[in-house]
Amino acid sequence: MKRKITILIAGIFCFLSTMQSQTLLAKWTFPTGAATDSLADGGIPVNLNKAIHTEGGTSAIDFSKNGLTTKAAQASNWDNGALTKCWVVELNTTGYETLELSSKQQSGGNNPGPGDYRVQYRIASASMWTDAPNTTLVTANNWTSAVLDSVLLPEACKNQPSLFLRWVMTTNNNSNGGTVAASGINKIDDIYITGKLISTAVNEQGERVAFSISPNPSDGPVRIISPELISKVEFINYSGSVILSMEKVNSYKLFVESSLVKKGVYFIRLTTHSGKKGINQLIVL
Repeated sequence: MKRKITILIAGIFCFLSTMQSQTLLAKWTFPTGAATDSLADGGIPVNLNKAIHTEGGTSAIDFSKNGLTTKAAQASNWDNGALTKCWVVELNTTGYETLELSSKQQSGGNNPGPGDYRVQYRIASASMWTDAPNTTLVTANNWTSAVLDSVLLPEACKNQPSLFLRWVMTTNNNSNGGTVAASGINKIDDIYITGKLISTAVNEQGERVAFSISPNPSDGPVRIISPELISKVEFINYSGSVILSMEKVNSYKLFVESSLVKKGVYFIRLTTHSGKKGINQLIVL
């Protein structure tokens, strides 16, 4: 009996640890050098159509230049751009908290770009830009000077349908100590934003079962497939309330019309006939 209890406790802690680990929400690593590298090349489905861009009047972005490992995003025309010219990304963080940001920047060697940057965030398109703590950057002609490594973003960034981040130049000084010229170059690479799933409704004990939901996000019917016979499926909101429940399913596959619930993010809790439970997240558009 003692051994069984130990195994059960270990399983519970393993599950909670998994639920609390960082999930990749979006990344831009510019793997191919093509214009399509503007789009996120990894992350949760709702963010895969998000594109990096610049604001303030820089040149068009060139994705064909060498980055740290593959390619990078490069722009020039940073002159006279203090507090206006910047790199910008947008992403959806709905359902996630404890957001962390990583990125790398490089200034041109013969054509030194801005020497000073800072990351700011904005919630939705109409709000003000706000400094993110611990994100002051000083660039150089390398990929090691201007690096953010899993920097914690402010609490305000969590659980947002539209979060903007920008790397804005804060002075007109270039990385060699002079003034930024129109020919000055800056590159950005390896942007990663991660977060922890908000787990209000999901901290449960017992054996787990993995199951799939597709499509996800969805604005219509979704298909739920389980390797074990399904007994019950529940839609749970982030306050932990069950807002839709389907019992006595008795099938390995279930089609559910997502229009039965309001737009938003939900936990889908599945229970099998053997008593196992699984939880996945569904975004309803």
